[in-house]
Amino acid sequence: MAQVVSGEADLREYWRRFVAKVPYESGNYPYVTARVKAKKASLYPEETYPRLLQMEIPQIARFLGEGAYKEEIVALGARLRHVDLIERATADNLAAVFTRIIAMCEGRLREMVARYLERWDVANIKTILRGKLYGATAAEIEEDLVAAGSLDADALRNLIGLETLEAVFGALDGTIYEEARRQMGEAFDPSKGFAAYEDALAHVYYRRLLEEIQPRTEPSRLFREFVRREIDILNVKTLLRVWQSKAEFDRPVFLQGGLEFEPEDLLAMTHLDLNGLLGRLSRYSLYEDIATALRAIGDHGVAHVERTLEKSHLKAASRYSHIHPLSVLPILDFLARKTREVENIRIIARGKEHGIPVEAMKELLVI
Repeated sequence: MAQVVSGEADLREYWRRFVAKVPYESGNYPYVTARVKAKKASLYPEETYPRLLQMEIPQIARFLGEGAYKEEIVALGARLRHVDLIERATADNLAAVFTRIIAMCEGRLREMVARYLERWDVANIKTILRGKLYGATAAEIEEDLVAAGSLDADALRNLIGLETLEAVFGALDGTIYEEARRQMGEAFDPSKGFAAYEDALAHVYYRRLLEEIQPRTEPSRLFREFVRREIDILNVKTLLRVWQSKAEFDRPVFLQGGLEFEPEDLLAMTHLDLNGLLGRLSRYSLYEDIATALRAIGDHGVAHVERTLEKSHLKAASRYSHIHPLSVLPILDFLARKTREVENIRIIARGKEHGIPVEAMKELLVI
């Protein structure tokens, strides 16, 4: 009997060493990527958006109700109208689709996808705290939530139902978001330092995400590279806003972990003139994608450069997914494209509501 136990222990130790040395990520990749491929086929093609831009808001809602958003449009149509219906239906659909994808996944694949989608938890926590800080009603706060992360709709409603900001912070104890509040110190006053707390949340999220994505295989290495490039893009967006506003900060505003940019280099660029800024950015690989937009920043503003960066990032996700079709990368590509579809629909709906010209709305879309 002792020999059997010893043999099992030896086998477990052998397997542990094997897994440590051989590149392998557990997960049901063929099944999930096949399902995601089918879902990707239901996304609106590029030629849909010119049609939506020519529609009025009721026509857009009706169009959505004939396709992938039918279930949500039907469920909400009795109590919501116009832009409210479109925004709530698209948010609920996004949450439902992403929740189903997490449920499909197994093993390390599930862990990576779930951690990636915790960005929605970050966004929802910010929305809840900001809403309470500025006196929004529970209904108003809930309208802006997208339950697509690890905090489901019931958990988010429970947070909304808490009386005070400190009660919300207390409810987050034991989660990765506790760290952001702890960094603020005992004297933290949300009414004066909420932006610093929001930055801390982003820092915690991206650090934990990178820790979760260990580059053991080529697909996971590319996934990690994609996230690090996303950090670069967020940092360049922050750089351009700070550069334009000439603002000064007493806290770190640039994220750690980017692929090329170091926070201290970005901080130094905030004080350059336009020619100096262009010269410094030209040393980085993403410059080629945004050079034209950067040179026209005086005419079109920072937002045009931001959209150019986002389009470049979407192309990278698609390129990676084709290189490794049975990996986490096609899933990542779909998550990014589905999110962008919802954002584009909302831009059009809001633009119609506020009478923004079609050409101006076109400039806001990322396709």
